[in-house]
Amino acid sequence: MKCIVCVKQVPDTSGVVAVKEDGTMDRAAMATITNHDDLAAVEAALELKDATGCKVVVVSMGPPPAEGMLRELLAMGCDEAVLVSAREFGGSDTYATSQILAAAIHKIGVDKDDIIFCGRQAIDGDTAQVGPQI
Repeated sequence: MKCIVCVKQVPDTSGVVAVKEDGTMDRAAMATITNHDDLAAVEAALELKDATGCKVVVVSMGPPPAEGMLRELLAMGCDEAVLVSAREFGGSDTYATSQILAAAIHKIGVDKDDIIFCGRQAIDGDTAQVGPQI
């Protein structure tokens, strides 16, 4: 059995927030962390791992710096991390993002007794449509 957890990296705004001249946030200058609600899903999957011995796989879509966030989840006890990262995906809308992640999950392989966890809402105000669409 596998628990596949979709996670989103968000800017760590607990420290200094860099702002560009045009007034927008400079995300490239900031570290990323796991979205808080997705972290709750990871913790639930890890509890299930403790109870059943299942394998926990975390999947994220984002730029290469998101690897740091995924390494932290591996250190928490997740067994495998998958980063879907390509320039072509950079401007994806919600539907495209969910289709890309669904394809990645399909490639990982899903058996009838596997579970897919998705956080309920993104910390950045996202409408949280990706999880249900996956």
